[in-house]
Amino acid sequence: MAPKRKKREGTPPSDPDGMFSGMVVFLVESGVQPRRLQIWKQKLAQMGAKVAEKPSKEVTHVLAIDADKLRRQLGERQLERFKGRILLYQWLEESLRSGEKVSEDLYDLKLDLEKEKTPETPSVPKPADGSVNNGDESSQGGSIRSPPQEIAKDNDPSEAISSPRLSYDSGHSLSPGNTSPGLSDITSKDGGVQQSSLIYSPPNLNRNVTEIFGKLINIYRALGDDRRSFSYYKAIPVIEKLPFKIESGDQIQEIVTTGKLSKLEHFETDEKVRTISLFGEVWGIGPTTALKFYEKGYRTLDDLKREESLTHAQRLGLKYFDDIKQRIPRDEVQEMDQLLQKAGEDVLPGVVVVCGGSYRRGKASCGDLDVVITHPDGKSHRGFLKKYVKHLKDMGFLREDLIFSTHSEEGTDSGVDTYFGLCTYPGRELRHRIDLKVYPQDIYAFGLVAWTGNDVLNRRLRLLAESKGFRLDDTGLFPATHGSGGKRGSRGSTSIKLYTEREVFDFLGFPWLEPHERNL
Repeated sequence: MAPKRKKREGTPPSDPDGMFSGMVVFLVESGVQPRRLQIWKQKLAQMGAKVAEKPSKEVTHVLAIDADKLRRQLGERQLERFKGRILLYQWLEESLRSGEKVSEDLYDLKLDLEKEKTPETPSVPKPADGSVNNGDESSQGGSIRSPPQEIAKDNDPSEAISSPRLSYDSGHSLSPGNTSPGLSDITSKDGGVQQSSLIYSPPNLNRNVTEIFGKLINIYRALGDDRRSFSYYKAIPVIEKLPFKIESGDQIQEIVTTGKLSKLEHFETDEKVRTISLFGEVWGIGPTTALKFYEKGYRTLDDLKREESLTHAQRLGLKYFDDIKQRIPRDEVQEMDQLLQKAGEDVLPGVVVVCGGSYRRGKASCGDLDVVITHPDGKSHRGFLKKYVKHLKDMGFLREDLIFSTHSEEGTDSGVDTYFGLCTYPGRELRHRIDLKVYPQDIYAFGLVAWTGNDVLNRRLRLLAESKGFRLDDTGLFPATHGSGGKRGSRGSTSIKLYTEREVFDFLGFPWLEPHERNL
């Protein structure tokens, strides 16, 4: 057989009718990682655009991170002569993510060159908080919190990845623009995030609207109305990106004119909503169970303690309710991560133990510990979790069990072993939530992506997979069957073989994000 002709690097096949056909694009390199720049050039070329190596009359579009870097590379005189569109890189990212060209109007980078030296230029918006996201949970970066332990409220661990529930913190933005998938953070030697270089994040001119929508997300989630909850969830990032203040619409008009929404005020003062929301915060209690307890006459957590039907896990969630709600400082998580790695090595040399979740994403504090485990040889992980849990209990680290299911030795449920429980920082009695997931090596990448998060990214990846005819979860990427009557199809039985997180991203056509870039 004749050897395959090697494609010349940097010249992927182009689709003349692709998404970007007819465009001649010049990319401002300042502030962009060379590898990321190369990927963008390839994507543009593959989808019909011509990528210009230098500015010329032929160029129709210029893409840049912000006005400063644009001016620095091209200069005022050249910009004055340019007659095409100048867009933020976020336009390209959003177009690639959605699979179609998004409106250029929302990402226009208009330059008032005569006012270049003025301290504040309204046409070049800065991030909503005017600062750089340093990974601190309290910053204005995007955050939709839906830890797996909250997702699995009704004791079904499989729900943790396949059907995340949404929780919104009104102090944070849902806009994906707050953290750049295209730019790396400056990372210290110990892996901590020092500072992020961000792509343009539009100011949220409609914060009064999005904060109220955020509260409605949590209320409808507590009521078990996922459809309405997700509708508000989807609306928030769209509204956040608008470059103008909303001034019309029925309920939105009410928010604009009064700063309030009667519907929300009714919910917030409604005893049923407040009670169901409170009960839903107890580990192991989901919306259906919370409603049942409300209908039995319970109104406080103390009332719940009298309920005879509470499971062991729910009783623990109630007993340690205040402990579990306390966030864990990053330095303490780092020490516990080291303890977990050493304990794993003691039980099984060569085992890979990674603390995922918000810790792996570089956050300053964590709600819990999400630990993803495998072994490179593809077989020694079997039976590991039982020995590991026993060892951690003997050390006094693991204290109470919530869920413990093993499948690796039987080969059921994709061979994934699961432990949810409570642990303590050495020398203290304060309980923290911990999840241990042991994956076979051949599906470990999917588990690592899912349990690193964040949930916004996980949802985007799942939706992207579905748009390409696949079903994505923490155990693999499966061909999907076509559902009838508009219903979602079922997944196939065999996953596509992908062995690294980067391969998962690349297969789906999603721009690669380092873990600390995934706080969308």
